[in-house]
Amino acid sequence: MDGFNLHQILLIIQRSISFMGILVILSGILYSVYQYFLYIVKGRLAKHDPSINLIRLNLGRVLILGLEFIVAADLIGTTTTPDYYAVGILAIIVVIRTVLSFTLNRELMTLSTEKR
Repeated sequence: MDGFNLHQILLIIQRSISFMGILVILSGILYSVYQYFLYIVKGRLAKHDPSINLIRLNLGRVLILGLEFIVAADLIGTTTTPDYYAVGILAIIVVIRTVLSFTLNRELMTLSTEKR
């Protein structure tokens, strides 16, 4: 197996993992929107029912999981990037996504402790 074939395989793996992350995020958003509409239809919005935090908590968990898939795909992408400029841009993207995951995780911890 020469370098060209390995490069193509790594690109396919990277794109597949990134696509899985997008599917995870999209499915979580759709499910949260469905839960929110049920929340509205049942009239809980007018009652200020605190169970809306459960919807937020579940969405946050799905977003973090999807971001982890995308970060993993970006890390695999570093093996296919030939120059330092692309590696630097990729490192910045990974840092931004990691900070976003960290802040979402802190928000989830806050929500889960409020729920108790």
